[in-house]
Amino acid sequence: MKRRLSNLALSALTIAAVSGLTVLRTGLAADAAWRQDYTPLTVNTYPVSESFTGISVTDYYADVQLRVSRDGTVSVVTRDAEDVAHTVRVEGGTLTISRPEPTVGQRLFHHEDDDPEVTVYLPAGNYGALTVNTTSGDVEAAAQLGFASASLTTVSGDVDLNGSVAGKVTVATTSGDVELRCPTAGEVEVNTTSGDTELSDSYIQSLKVLSVSGEVSLERTTAAGAVTIDTSSGDVDLERADAASLAITTTSGEVEGSLLTAKNFAVSSTVGRISVPNADPAAGPCTVTTTSGDIRLAVRP
Repeated sequence: MKRRLSNLALSALTIAAVSGLTVLRTGLAADAAWRQDYTPLTVNTYPVSESFTGISVTDYYADVQLRVSRDGTVSVVTRDAEDVAHTVRVEGGTLTISRPEPTVGQRLFHHEDDDPEVTVYLPAGNYGALTVNTTSGDVEAAAQLGFASASLTTVSGDVDLNGSVAGKVTVATTSGDVELRCPTAGEVEVNTTSGDTELSDSYIQSLKVLSVSGEVSLERTTAAGAVTIDTSSGDVDLERADAASLAITTTSGEVEGSLLTAKNFAVSSTVGRISVPNADPAAGPCTVTTTSGDIRLAVRP
């Protein structure tokens, strides 16, 4: 009986090994066929002569970059597969850039190392609303370019916004990091799952950050209104930051750093350690709540 069971087990292992080798050979053959058909990315330039204020970019895999043109002209330069043609047009005062929706085959065999790009070259100055939607691409805008508002959405790409924004800034990402260095901006809302959020050298009207495990960092950033930060396991770091009021909630993340002015502190942690200055009832509120994270804050004008 034991010998029979051993033979059955050996047969099962043999079948599994053969099946695994078959799947591996099939995958390698498909990859080899894709690589044989693969062609290098092609660069296309689209000059833009019509006037516009707003900018809207919709893509899937490409990194989206907004840069300052050296000659003062407007152009869109794409780097993508040879069979992909972007649509570049001005409609209703908005420069609209879009890529055809990928086919099933393009989605299945998209290579992460392709690095397609969409680069918009603009004269330095201020523009209308900026809207960018991409799946895995990064989004980056130069410091010399300002916008009336900014709405930036990506799944796994990073967001790097450097110019001033007169109105609202909305950023949504799943795993991508968000970095804002806006000298001035209106309301700022950031929604991310695991991506980190960093604001530095910015003066904004207000800030709301919702995250699950991403860290939140404010460096030399001041909000005229309220700052609200809600994260589960991400740490919150404040370095010479300030706001009219602060409300920070985290479960296991730590909250530490420095504020520029005194606050009416109301802090609590179930098991974490707490070190904050004495509360000033006449100052703006600073409410910090954690479960297991430490809270360490100081006031350094």
